[in-house]
Amino acid sequence: MARVSKKNNAYVQADKAAKLKGAESCQTAIYARLSVEDNGKDSDSLEAQIQYLNAYLEDKPQMQLCGIFADNGFTGTNYDRPEFQKMMDLVKKGKINCIVVKDLSRLGRNYIDTGNFLQKVCPMYHLRLIAVNDQYDTAFAGSNEEMSMSVMNIANDMYAKDISRKICSSLQGKMERGEYIGNYAPYGYQKEPGNKNHLMIDPLTAPVVQRIYELRAEGLGISKIAAILNEAGVPSPGRYRYENGIVTNNNKKGKEILWNRHVLTDLLKNIVYQGHLAQAKAREALYQGKPFHWVGEDEWVVCQNTHEPIISDELFMRVQEINQKQSNARKESQGKYAHLPKAVNSYGKKLVCADCGSVMKLVRSINRKGDKVYFTFKCPRYIEHRERGCTDKSISQAELDQVVLDTLNAHIQLFAEHTSAIAKLLEQKAKFKEQDKTMEEKIRLEQEIKRLEELRNSLYMDLKEGLLIEEEYRYMKKQYEEKIEKLREQIEQQYSEQIKLEEETVQYSHWLEQAGSHEKIEKVDSEVLETWIEKISVQTGKKIKMQMKYEDQFREAGITWEEAV
Repeated sequence: MARVSKKNNAYVQADKAAKLKGAESCQTAIYARLSVEDNGKDSDSLEAQIQYLNAYLEDKPQMQLCGIFADNGFTGTNYDRPEFQKMMDLVKKGKINCIVVKDLSRLGRNYIDTGNFLQKVCPMYHLRLIAVNDQYDTAFAGSNEEMSMSVMNIANDMYAKDISRKICSSLQGKMERGEYIGNYAPYGYQKEPGNKNHLMIDPLTAPVVQRIYELRAEGLGISKIAAILNEAGVPSPGRYRYENGIVTNNNKKGKEILWNRHVLTDLLKNIVYQGHLAQAKAREALYQGKPFHWVGEDEWVVCQNTHEPIISDELFMRVQEINQKQSNARKESQGKYAHLPKAVNSYGKKLVCADCGSVMKLVRSINRKGDKVYFTFKCPRYIEHRERGCTDKSISQAELDQVVLDTLNAHIQLFAEHTSAIAKLLEQKAKFKEQDKTMEEKIRLEQEIKRLEELRNSLYMDLKEGLLIEEEYRYMKKQYEEKIEKLREQIEQQYSEQIKLEEETVQYSHWLEQAGSHEKIEKVDSEVLETWIEKISVQTGKKIKMQMKYEDQFREAGITWEEAV
């Protein structure tokens, strides 16, 4: 049997698509993706993909372009991509019901995830997906198309794993040859122009590294060294990279980034400053199914004498001796008080500094006799940087627990006094929910949208047959689209109100249950905090500000939070 060419298949699909013309409008989105391994090839660049898909939509008036979404530098092995998620949010809101991609590999390269998307997500949201080059359209997908789609998804998945295998092999080879593979050079170095895999000394920051090692060799503590550098206004590694146009997840605060213990600790033990490379401290391999993870020192790839050193071997070893000596002293001190209670922080990320927003740190202190322990919450930025980092804020764990207990119990008592009012409000909401006509109204609005879309789509045929001139066509089309958009906004608003009503009903039931089960809270623990508290801010002078969960609902029930404080 003769093989049917792709060209002929394209005409078959075009003929099928013609059957949809004027029947059902598609609010269409173009999606393009370029991953790191594509290397921005002109034949598959984002611009080329978008131009190609725009051309595909030109003669399809029933497919109204609502947006173009493009992810640059994101892998196709998962859907954690900003533009894709933004597009899917609009799908869930009903503003997009068709997605067009160049081929299925742009959608994703994991055959299981892509298959689930096509077979579960698309039907759930009545979403049409068209992969132009693969001649795949969910509107016409039969058993043969589904089989072809599965084969293509498996091929894409195998391709992604093959790329992963090749990249891992290439990077391993580079590391073993002593080539640097990091995204940016370590502080004190810069990448050699014309050879990004070789490090050369940065004349601006190398003297800072030398000075840090000399201060440590003199016996200064890491906190003291950080204070000296910050006081002198020396840019930290994160700030230096930021000011030179290298933005990472860790330096988005720009000039606010200060030298700290973590940065200095790593710098003072990194053999890169001896002229050696220690790489592969963390690994990830898609083709082996291994996620990102840190590995032991025995698994690092170490190469000697790969570049010019900043620190002499003698100075480096002297600093390591000091580091080890202080580490041993710290461990010995900790072991000496191992019998005393350890810190247990139930507040976690709910307790923050009111000024800098940092999560408060629980600090354990021992008295001079070594027989008592005290726990205090302190601002971590103030601990490390003093006034340069933040203002002094601290409160003992015992004091904080007592304030929280007193406030919560006062609130519960106030809540109990209003139980009848809350129950009545809950009853009213339940009755309103029963009488709600949102679903019927939604169906009516959707039918009206469909009617308007059919009228709008028929305009194109009227234009082709000469019943309308171009100006009339554009004017009437705009009028229909504005009406359709207003109706869609009404549906979205009704949906939001319905969701809010359901959430409030559940919340009130929850609070009635909690009020009945807590006559008085005796102890602050993670369960109590998760139930009642949204956030606690610590201010100067041991003052705290508590943000309760569902405060708006309290006020609606006639309870003002200020009454309980």
